[in-house]
Amino acid sequence: MTSERQARPFRARERRPVAVLLLGFVLAVASGVSDAAEPRVQACPLNPPSLPSGEVLHWASPPEANKDDKAPAPCAACADPVNASAGTCAVFRFLASDACASGRCADAQGEFIRGSNDGHDFFLQYDTRYRDPDRYPRARGENCRFVLWAIPPVIGIEDVPGYAERNYWQDAYVASQTMVEPPFAKDDLAFAIQPPTTRGQHQFHIHIGTLKPAYRTALAGLARDAASVRINGLNFYARFIAVPAGSHPFAGIDISAIVRTMLPRGAADLPLHGVMATLTDDGRGLWILSAERFERSELNYISPTDCRLRLSRG
Repeated sequence: MTSERQARPFRARERRPVAVLLLGFVLAVASGVSDAAEPRVQACPLNPPSLPSGEVLHWASPPEANKDDKAPAPCAACADPVNASAGTCAVFRFLASDACASGRCADAQGEFIRGSNDGHDFFLQYDTRYRDPDRYPRARGENCRFVLWAIPPVIGIEDVPGYAERNYWQDAYVASQTMVEPPFAKDDLAFAIQPPTTRGQHQFHIHIGTLKPAYRTALAGLARDAASVRINGLNFYARFIAVPAGSHPFAGIDISAIVRTMLPRGAADLPLHGVMATLTDDGRGLWILSAERFERSELNYISPTDCRLRLSRG
């Protein structure tokens, strides 16, 4: 079990030429050889007819390297017939079903309501698994956990083309302020997306919670120009962004693009790295953190009082 440790800097891996790194990834996939310390990734696709030879659309983690995301075609979204019936696409199927056509629905794992931001729709889930801890022991006590779900078929953090025109992080922030009762305070508000190696669903989603004490302490003492930090046993790449007064913290900020500049191998590292974005200073500061093996359990979802979905923004 991971324990909360005092934060300390770690030495980021030396950057190497991107072309060499991408070639190494392709050769590793082709030969079946991978670094034992990290799951191998695959190009999507290696040589599609519509692209110049060797160009990559995005990268993926093969199902055998993942804990729960066992989509048979990892480069394809849940709408693809090959993935459509997979368990890892269950939420996508549910949200696209007649049960959710009205914009409100529920199942054994949560209550869902359709929301909108900047003319684009999404679903916000209030995770209710904490009400049945015998069936869902990991959710015990998590009475304030929300998840934003993309409605179009988008895979996840690694699916750069799939979300290129959409700021789901801003959607999640707006939802945390307008669709949750009570609204989240801006200090310690945190958002997280897991890589395919640790996530359960193949459809793009962002977890909404708050910082755990180890993260709160580490970030409070971290220099604003720090590029890395070790928290709770995880080696994070880090980036701080000052938010102009009165601005939405995620407006005009492409989290994925920033993360790609932080990671040694850019987009090729996305299938291995989760991302956390958290607010400080009453929303005037934004920390972006990315680490391998990152899981949604690094956020806190326990509140002194139960949270709930706000059925109306009025």
